[in-house]
Amino acid sequence: MKLTSGAFQALRKAIHDLCGIVIGEDKRYLITSRLEPILRQYGLPSYDALVAALGQANSLAIQEQIVEAITTRETSFNRDGHPFDELRRSILPAIADRLRERRAARPGLETARARIWCVAVATGQEAYSVAMAVADVLAGRPGIGLRPEDFPILASDISQTALAVARGGRYTSAEILRGNSPAQQARYFSPVDRGWVVDERLRRTIEFRRLNVARPLPNLGNFDLILCRNLLIYFDESHQRRLCQALHRALNPGGFLLIGAAESLYRVTDTFTPVRMGSTIVHVKP
Repeated sequence: MKLTSGAFQALRKAIHDLCGIVIGEDKRYLITSRLEPILRQYGLPSYDALVAALGQANSLAIQEQIVEAITTRETSFNRDGHPFDELRRSILPAIADRLRERRAARPGLETARARIWCVAVATGQEAYSVAMAVADVLAGRPGIGLRPEDFPILASDISQTALAVARGGRYTSAEILRGNSPAQQARYFSPVDRGWVVDERLRRTIEFRRLNVARPLPNLGNFDLILCRNLLIYFDESHQRRLCQALHRALNPGGFLLIGAAESLYRVTDTFTPVRMGSTIVHVKP
């Protein structure tokens, strides 16, 4: 089915407006490969007809399907390795010490928590990897007086389909083996029919919520750690700036921001202080 230049430009704009993702001029194949099934589902004869359908007052359902089709869900457990090594080595211990100091400094704050936000969690592997790191750090410091529940994780994504997988916590053997060590698999997963399920101890520390971070965000409270990895690369500069402003507001002073290895805040924002921790660059809110 032919994608006319007019339809291509209109769909690029629609996608950008819906979810902030920038489709390059050289990505016509991405539009056709991802959106052609939607044309067939709705019996639309052309991409121009899809553009027209998006302009209708009752187009919410088709908008949602376009977002589902176009968003990338590439992820894995402990993706890239070294950031999760650094979480265990220095970042989470520092957050744990800060939480203890916070509780000791103010009577009545015994229930204070150190909140974590995984911004674009896709099918959940990142959030569960962070929860595993928290559990490992606390197991290594048994006298610290903190529990995994003291480090609640908000895990957000724009895709309802991806979040459904994340909430279920069930993964194939291939997905489990991609990024997990045999020890992690044995400690944090149980075999189920044709796959593995995440241990309930991890699942109860995570709240999965649908959020479109290309739009103004609700008040989510404050966090000590935010992971926004491999998302900024899909946004243009204005969306990057707005999101970084929102992340900065959401972090407690001294809080940590982790972005993807291929991403940079250069010329986007100067409100964070980059700090090298091991082989990982962490951005800290002064």
